[in-house]
Amino acid sequence: MDFYHQFDTLLSAEERAHVARARQFCTGAFSEGVLAAHTSGKALPEKWIAAWAATGMLGLQAKRAHGGHEASYLCKIRVAQEMARHGFAAAFCLNHHQGGVTRISQTGTPTQIERFLAPALRGELLFTIAMSEPGGGSDASAMTTTAKPVEDGWNLKGAKAWLTDGLIVGGLIVLAKVTDSSNPGEIASFYVPLDHAESVRRNEILVPGARSFRLAEIAFDDHFVPGWCLIALPGAALKASMSSVNAARVHVAAMCIATLQAALSEAVAYCGNRNAFGKALTGHQGLRWELAEVSVRLEAANALVFRAAEQIQQGTNPVSLAAQAKKFAVDTAIWGIDQCIRIVGATGASATHRLNMHLAEVRMAAYADGTNEMLLDRIGRGLSSDYPTPTTERA
Repeated sequence: MDFYHQFDTLLSAEERAHVARARQFCTGAFSEGVLAAHTSGKALPEKWIAAWAATGMLGLQAKRAHGGHEASYLCKIRVAQEMARHGFAAAFCLNHHQGGVTRISQTGTPTQIERFLAPALRGELLFTIAMSEPGGGSDASAMTTTAKPVEDGWNLKGAKAWLTDGLIVGGLIVLAKVTDSSNPGEIASFYVPLDHAESVRRNEILVPGARSFRLAEIAFDDHFVPGWCLIALPGAALKASMSSVNAARVHVAAMCIATLQAALSEAVAYCGNRNAFGKALTGHQGLRWELAEVSVRLEAANALVFRAAEQIQQGTNPVSLAAQAKKFAVDTAIWGIDQCIRIVGATGASATHRLNMHLAEVRMAAYADGTNEMLLDRIGRGLSSDYPTPTTERA
């Protein structure tokens, strides 16, 4: 049975075709380009973003009326997993931009849809979320970026950090504290066109081995945002942004699982063909057991991620389960890929294999949508309701 069978059985025929299209796209030149970029210490060439957009996949969950496919959450996960098998960073970034298109299509105002959607679908206008800040990280209460009301719009001042593809995006989804007297300190959100404005400064956050994320810090110096770019009113933005965090956590977890599955398959194939001391490496019991241990944890993580993803697909909000899935999947992937590298031997750390790239990129998943410490705290706060003492009815 295929590793992803439990996901795929819940997809429609059209959605399975989307997954097959993603699999075909990722095989060959794209996969080779992902590894070549990592090996050279560069980001994945932008031409692949344009090529992915040309398939129509940035509109995977956009409304059909807007030229999208209205695919389900599980389909989104499976498409991301197909790409994550070849490179976690590429999958994370391209699916991140797909999420931006989905947001505009599903919740944008008529003006926002008219101005942004068509170029976003074509991959000509990429959006990324700008929430974290250099000094605050995920602590929204420490947010210092401000939005000051001015004629016909707002002026942004402050800085955002760890922006996915921040070096190349043409727009941001920014959360900022408003400074007007009626809503002092309340958080609002905006679509922010950048347009090469002098009031915007970008700096790369250099992460060796993971440059395909194109992480950046972007600072605003009274950057003007038109009034029609407002997404969520002061006081509503943070809640709106956090409403999708559980789905995002499971999405990241699912990509980690796919990357580990690819790493284990590569390690098993190599060890089955490499001979040492008169037999294949998998013929040595100790090494075989170590690969088996990776497979056990991989299957456990996959089952947990599927359980969480299925609940989100059904419309529930599995807060603790989503946190558990991400924490366990990320930890398992980082540990498991490292095991695969060690088992393969010194060559596993070389450019001959994809394993080194997988490890360098997947470790970044530990910081997206909540660190382990934040996730454990969230799980801990829900223990009494998630695991109550069973009650026994008396006869």
